Amino acid sequence: MIVLILLLTITWMALQSSFTLPDLIVGFLVSFAIVSLASRFLSMPFTDGGLGRSRIDNRHYARLTFKWIAFIGFALWSILKANLDVARIVLFRRVADIRPGIIAIPLDVKSDAGITVLANLITLTPGTVSLDVATDRRTIYIHCIDVQDADAVREDIKQNFERRVMELFP
Repeated sequence: MIVLILLLTITWMALQSSFTLPDLIVGFLVSFAIVSLASRFLSMPFTDGGLGRSRIDNRHYARLTFKWIAFIGFALWSILKANLDVARIVLFRRVADIRPGIIAIPLDVKSDAGITVLANLITLTPGTVSLDVATDRRTIYIHCIDVQDADAVREDIKQNFERRVMELFP
């Protein structure tokens, strides 16, 4: 927990472009509030001991923080790579050679938060858009700008996107 609070405090100070004691205090208080509010969302107790609350291992928070950092890095890399792919399609391919399509992808992720993050990650990646999630939440439908092999696109999304989302939101 303290690792996450410190990372958020440093981020706060960097965004303020000021490394003064008042900014440190305000950043710490804002970070503490964010972590305490987010702890319910992440289904983790906030405090260590006291009043019958369970004790939390700080290594868990550090591991979760590093997973989030890795996920954000992966998302940014995927967005950059997809931008280059879309630029290559637009600049160097004839319109007749582009094969757009809608693909149904079976979902292993079950939580609402996981499905939402996956759908947003797909939509943020240029060349793909999440269209709908089936009412039984077992399938997501996406539109791809160029589908040469639907099975390859499906496998890529399941192995790269969904697997990483499931590490954070089972």
